[in-house]
Amino acid sequence: MRIRMAQPGDEQSIASVIIATWKVCYRGIVPNSFLDSLTTEKHEELFRNNIANKTETILVLENDKNQIVGMISGGQDRSKLYDCELVAIYILPDYQKKGYGKRLFQELIQAHRQHQFESMLVWTFRDNRDREFYEKLGGLVREEKSYSFAGKELALVGYTWSNINKIKF
Repeated sequence: MRIRMAQPGDEQSIASVIIATWKVCYRGIVPNSFLDSLTTEKHEELFRNNIANKTETILVLENDKNQIVGMISGGQDRSKLYDCELVAIYILPDYQKKGYGKRLFQELIQAHRQHQFESMLVWTFRDNRDREFYEKLGGLVREEKSYSFAGKELALVGYTWSNINKIKF
């Protein structure tokens, strides 16, 4: 397994990882109609632009066959409440719970430190069964909001780190 910066041409694989992970991990949280309607096109375009414009730091996790099986992205906090944000972290279910998420997180934190970022935020569903991932890494819930998916209001929680330079791995 290796982690590298995303490059042009990775968009479809990144989008496929995100969609496949959403359909498994968020079933029972997000309406099935929304999950069943997900396609890669929207994400492909987003990542094509983000990779080309270097809008975010985007890292991919590759297996031994050079297939992308995970990703993480982050950059300046879009809400401007914190210095930076972990925007997305997704790993195909077969590769979860093996330490790869922590490795991706470490690499993103290193990139954020290079940008002189200090405080960080990540949003997740309140009902996300994997919330303890952020807690084990020292994140504290300090933010809450709701978001509508297919007409259903879902609660989100924001895990924050006041100083990413103090995160111990």
